[in-house]
Amino acid sequence: MNAITLNLTTRKVGKDQTPREYFDFIVSGKSLRSVLGIEDDDLITPLGWGTNIELGIHILNVFKLKEKPRLESGRVMIYVCPECGDIDCGAITAKIKDSGDRIIWFDFGYETGYGGLSETYQQIEPIEFIRQNYFAVFSTIHF
Repeated sequence: MNAITLNLTTRKVGKDQTPREYFDFIVSGKSLRSVLGIEDDDLITPLGWGTNIELGIHILNVFKLKEKPRLESGRVMIYVCPECGDIDCGAITAKIKDSGDRIIWFDFGYETGYGGLSETYQQIEPIEFIRQNYFAVFSTIHF
């Protein structure tokens, strides 16, 4: 089982890029970016940035399994475009399953609003979290 924590992180920006602070996913001490091999990709989590409070609450509730994702695929956006957070720009997505004493993130892939799932991360094993720890971590974020 893995532990999950959230780490307030600042996006590295270049010319004409918007600075963003967001909560990155830390899985057993390592950024999920590293686990997925996307350290150099300009993507951030959808947690902790943006001005649409209603959307922020919805995203948080998706991770808490209180609401369904808005994507037609039913998948959850894990890393998104740091400028707009829109699926049309492309996002790393996954499925999240409640399995009793654990929460499982699995079937990671790259998805767009135009063509659906276009790439899968088959080398990434499902990530299992201890249920109690998982929900405690996501309960620390408030809008």
